[in-house]
Amino acid sequence: MNRNKIGVSILVLATLLVGMVLIPAVSAQEEKDYFVTAEEAFKHANANMISFIAADAPGFENWTGAFIDPNPLEFYDINSKKLFYQFSVYKENILIGRIDVCADKTLGASVNNIEFDPEPFKAAEAMERSIEITKSEYPDGKIKSTNMVVYSYPKIGAMTVVKDKTTGDEYRIFVDGYTLEGVEDKPATETEPGVWSMYDHLLKNGKDNNLKEWEKSDQLTNSIEQAATNKGVNINASVTEENMSKLSTDAATRLITSKSLSVPLYGQENSVYCGPASCQMIGKYICNIYRTQNYIYDFQGWHDHNNLNGGISDSDAKDYCYYTQQQGGLGPVSYTHLTLPTNR
Repeated sequence: MNRNKIGVSILVLATLLVGMVLIPAVSAQEEKDYFVTAEEAFKHANANMISFIAADAPGFENWTGAFIDPNPLEFYDINSKKLFYQFSVYKENILIGRIDVCADKTLGASVNNIEFDPEPFKAAEAMERSIEITKSEYPDGKIKSTNMVVYSYPKIGAMTVVKDKTTGDEYRIFVDGYTLEGVEDKPATETEPGVWSMYDHLLKNGKDNNLKEWEKSDQLTNSIEQAATNKGVNINASVTEENMSKLSTDAATRLITSKSLSVPLYGQENSVYCGPASCQMIGKYICNIYRTQNYIYDFQGWHDHNNLNGGISDSDAKDYCYYTQQQGGLGPVSYTHLTLPTNR
């Protein structure tokens, strides 16, 4: 399975390493203000799609004429908090991509992931299967909820929460969204499958820092929307060649593309290559060094790309940036604040 992805958190990482325009500190907000509506998420998804098409980003060459379905699929975390809105991108009624937008401003930059030519998963079947298993294992339990979840990023599936009427204890039943097989509710490790919280992982960067990243995303989205409006372009409509022509001849393009700098965008070559793709872009932009994602994955014998067994860890990614170029790394790239989403 080759799900070619660009994790937009990777783009944020790369631009942070080389510096961006500072945004004033986020003012105190009520907890309720952190929630992102589906309508707001839709606007962010459209604006980002236009920005990447306008920038001629790799992977977006054939997206002219595409449109985003405004009705997203909602994904939750294993802690039952809403995590992402997943928008499907169509061209000539064929699914060509997906865009995940954070449902909570405390999780950081608004667009978390863009996926090209996605493999269809079985949302309805997974939720039905999760309910079936729950009723079989807890016939006297009360089902509280069934949702699609990210249970071990990038793995997705269905989760049913059931409450034992006698003891009051709650249990979770997971079913993978692709295989429809049950997933044991236990912590995932480097060698054993299981579940872990993407929500908690994203918060490791700190709520205040994440809110600043959301503000940057919001400012960029509003700028793109305004630039498009000034040229008579509706960002919520299909991206036509005529509209892109309007945005490619003046300051609108400079505005749209300036935020992404000249960082090369390399798609994630398989479902566990988030870290290698991040390091590949960092190396090319900062050091003008191009190494394959297989090379980075195999670096120092940590993994074997002929036998994929999970993504590289945060510490492995940092070490790759720390090792000198003579040792095969990227040193002396600073890695103090390097943060990567792991694929466990």
